[in-house]
Amino acid sequence: MTNFTRQAALGVLVDKLTNAAGKFSAQRHLSVVRESFIVLMPLIIASSFFILLNNVILHPQTGLVAWLQLQGEWINALREISLRVYNGTLNILSFMATIMIAYKLAKSYDEEGILFAILALAVLITLFPLKVTVISGSGQSVIADGLISSAHTGATGMFVGILVAIISTEVFRRVNKLKKLMITMPESVPPAVTKSFNVMIPIIITLAIFATLGWGCDYFFNRDLYQIVNWLIQSPLQNILQGIMGVIALLFTQNGLWWLGIHGTSIMYPITETTLLVAIQENSTALANNVPLPHIVTKPFLDAFGFMGGGGQTVGLLIALLMSAKRKDNRIISKIAAPATLFNINEPLIFGLPIMFNPVLIIPFLLTPIASITIAYAATALGLISKTSVLIPWTTPPIISAFLATSGDWRAAVLAALLIVLSVVIYLPFVLIMNRQPINTEN
Repeated sequence: MTNFTRQAALGVLVDKLTNAAGKFSAQRHLSVVRESFIVLMPLIIASSFFILLNNVILHPQTGLVAWLQLQGEWINALREISLRVYNGTLNILSFMATIMIAYKLAKSYDEEGILFAILALAVLITLFPLKVTVISGSGQSVIADGLISSAHTGATGMFVGILVAIISTEVFRRVNKLKKLMITMPESVPPAVTKSFNVMIPIIITLAIFATLGWGCDYFFNRDLYQIVNWLIQSPLQNILQGIMGVIALLFTQNGLWWLGIHGTSIMYPITETTLLVAIQENSTALANNVPLPHIVTKPFLDAFGFMGGGGQTVGLLIALLMSAKRKDNRIISKIAAPATLFNINEPLIFGLPIMFNPVLIIPFLLTPIASITIAYAATALGLISKTSVLIPWTTPPIISAFLATSGDWRAAVLAALLIVLSVVIYLPFVLIMNRQPINTEN
């Protein structure tokens, strides 16, 4: 087989992969979920700021106030303010996600988004268990009526919220198209009133369907829908991503897509983001309650130790280029990309260097984040660094992100610095190989 034939075959394969990934990414429901979480991200990050304030500065045992031996009612007041912000944001994340996804999905069909969003929230609440087990002050379990558990309203209940938003919107949209269900009103009735009556029966049917589903889960399986979804979907996904092999597979797939010029983060976002958000919320809750943190792998864990400089741990590539690049085009690109890479934005390197379709860089681009995350995973499992407990913006610069995500653990910052050194060592030989490549003046 000639070089031309091999290149043509590779081009066909890449085109097919690109088209398949593009269709997957553009799928209506996945796109809506991704867009909804992008809208909610400022609220999530704002909540994380107050979690950081409570755990790093105001914590009475391990915070800055304890180190400075500060005391006073003002500390408790600030902690309560931070807790109220948490309750109004991250602790009702499933509510916000349900509303936003239903709204955006309805708008994608050119429907009235507000009605669908409110209905989705009503449907979600119909699926809540009617009785909740609470622990009294004496440690005794008590079954109470009329309470809503934060396990259902927070990130832990987000899978159900996503499913409810999508399915309730699709059900109501279809039922609402049935003309036989419309209530005929006299022409003298204002249009707004007529419209309200037209959707009344479809709303009743939609609510009845989901309320019956909630009753059936409890009656036939002695479990609420949240427990069933957690058992079937959430727990398996979380178990996969909490194991080192699952994380390696995620990194390999995500960065492999980036190398093909496909936004790997966006492709994997609907699958991984909800699971990783659940993990960080559970870690944050455990830290606030002074109990052991349950998860190693969270969104900030991957951001702080595996995506420094962006996908592929490209901060190491940037430093290696600044140190050893001989070709003028590579030196120029590295200088242009430096400010963005400092904030983990590596599109200038992906498309400008380029990393995309670059046969020299595919090995370090895939290997470096896997090696870094494996080391960070082992260090966390051995207790050499703290588990991540604060959701930080993904644009937080390297080293600082590790320090903040672990609630101020300086050892995590040191490890992040060492991982950057490792990434430079891995990328450097390949930069030297690139120095020997002729410049393609046509490109």
